[in-house]
Amino acid sequence: MAIPSAFASHSLALALALLLVVTPLCTAKIILYSGETLKTKKSLVWKSYTFIMQEDCNAVLYDHGKPIWVSQTYSRGTRCYITLQSDGNLVIYDDSNTAVWASNTNLAEATYVLIIQKDRNLVLYGAACWATNTNIGGSAGAMFIKSKATIFGALPANKTTEEAKASGTISMVINN
Repeated sequence: MAIPSAFASHSLALALALLLVVTPLCTAKIILYSGETLKTKKSLVWKSYTFIMQEDCNAVLYDHGKPIWVSQTYSRGTRCYITLQSDGNLVIYDDSNTAVWASNTNLAEATYVLIIQKDRNLVLYGAACWATNTNIGGSAGAMFIKSKATIFGALPANKTTEEAKASGTISMVINN
């Protein structure tokens, strides 16, 4: 049975948000949701990986204190902030709300998440395209969606499939 597109576009993100409320993650913030902002000096952190909006208007991903990705927007403004818009576009704005950098991933209005993963990759995920809708109210196990030989699971993205199954926690899984 087909899922109405309005429902499908928000179903995964809403389910993930509900599961995050029920399941404690870790002390570090690893996720930026659409509509959220990282202001100057704020960051996403997973162990030794840090994605931070710096005072010089540069967004930088660090591994053990060494930069591994840089937005190249240093000195482009003051009190800059990075926001994940509801169209899936990740944008850095200066203090006058002028865009100085964008990921150019403007898509359909939906719920998106930017996640710093355990593999050091900073990834933007979008809305679900299809689901079986067989999960039961806030189940403790992972919710999986399969599409074109790829399995997408729920959050957090910081455990292997085996660890998630063994601990009964939720894990983001992407297998080809």
